[in-house]
Order: sequence, then C-alpha cells, then structure tokens
Amino acid sequence: MFVVKVESSLLNFLREKTDLSGRAIKQALEQGACRLNGTIERFASTQLKVGDKVSFRIPKKTAISSLTILRQEPTFTVFNKSSGIVTAAPSGHHLVHRLDKGTSGVLLMARTLPAKKALEIAFKKREVKKVYIALIKGTPRKTEGVIENTLVKKGEFQGQTLYGSDPNGKLAITHWKVLEKRKGYSLIELHPETGRTHQLRVHMAEMEHPILGDLQYGRQVSFPLEVDRLCLHAYRLTFPHPTVGKKVQVTAPLPKLFAQQ
Repeated sequence: MFVVKVESSLLNFLREKTDLSGRAIKQALEQGACRLNGTIERFASTQLKVGDKVSFRIPKKTAISSLTILRQEPTFTVFNKSSGIVTAAPSGHHLVHRLDKGTSGVLLMARTLPAKKALEIAFKKREVKKVYIALIKGTPRKTEGVIENTLVKKGEFQGQTLYGSDPNGKLAITHWKVLEKRKGYSLIELHPETGRTHQLRVHMAEMEHPILGDLQYGRQVSFPLEVDRLCLHAYRLTFPHPTVGKKVQVTAPLPKLFAQQ
C-alpha cells in the first residue's frame, strides 16, 4: 500500500514505485492489479491527489498461447480456453459460439462447414447444454434457484457494452446452485438455458453477488487480492455430434484459483 505525497498521474506514480515499463503497468491495470482508495482503477491517466492510497499487485505472467485441445475429431475440436484470451478460431476451424475474454473453459469449434451448420442449429434449438462454475461475492440466502428476465444493452463502461434487465429485452434464463460456502464468497454452479451476452455476469450482479474479478458488473465491489481474473469457467459442454447425432460431453478441469483457499 502506497500513500500519495505528490500529485501526479497514476502511470508516473507506479513507474516510480516499481521497475515496470509503462506498457507493463498499463497491462497490469487492465487486469485489475491496482486499487485506488479501495476501488479498482484501470486508467493510467488518472490523476492522484495527496493522501490517496494506492495498492498495486504485479500480476503473474501468463502464457497467451494456443488453445489446449480437450477432444478432437474430423468434424470438430473442443478446446480449453484460458482466461484473458479473446475467442478466435485457429487455422482450419470455424467458430460456432464464443466465451468472453475473461471466461475460461470449454470452447467448441467446427472443422468443416457442414459441421459448423449442424452445430449452429443445435445451439439455436438449445440442444447444447452448458455448465459453468463461478466464484461469487458473498453467499445467497437460498441454495439454488432460477433467474428469468429480459436483457438489453444499458450503456458502456471503459469502452465495453453493459447489459441489464429491461421489459423490452431478450429472454434470459439461468439456473444456479451453491456448491460450497467459503469465507466471504461462494462456489456456484450455473446452467444457462439461453445464451445472451454477459448473461451469467449480469444475473449474478443483479442478485447482488457479482462474480469475483468482474471489473464491469462488479466494479464497486472489493475482491480478494489473489483474484487476478474473471472467476467464471465453462466447465462442461454437452452437444449432439454434428454427423452421427450421439451426445458428446466434454469437461474442462477447474483452474487452481477455484480450489478451496
């Protein structure tokens, strides 16, 4: 924890306090490594005042490498995507769904155009079943429940679109269940029936239990210092095989951060 004694920009202040380059500092800020007076601060240009309190944690270096293959067949590949990687199709693959940049876990891609069409139809018909695991702030009063509302675009935050509930929005349904109650937070299982953008993040935030590390929908919440990512993991995906129709189920191991502390 540092206390500001001379007014300056956050970037210049952190340059003086660390041996990091300006680029490295900006990347760390983007990952939520800095708190200004207890609130996450992501802008390097923010002007600091005398007496401000700044905490800064240098993020662990993570390899932004290729996706890890969980299962591969002639018509599709199932990858394990790391948090912090933008969803993009490697050579020879076609996207059929996406995960947010901060979300890790199971990601399905087609290897042929007929398979792409078949899988897209399966997603549209809700024949694809998804299970997510998340760490959320606090503990819900109930152990399980269903959230059903309609979501629309509500605005922007730091260049990112924000969504929220509105009568004129699109239907969004999420089933949730508490798996473990921990000190100050909970491990939760999520089953989305629909696939709206940011659906799980919005639903948890509107329950007043935002997902740990969510710098958009939980930006007013103080997260544990060890949280250096969005704690949302696409744990399991069950889908009809694009050519033979049989059910295929693939699971991505939970990240270490999700283990009991």
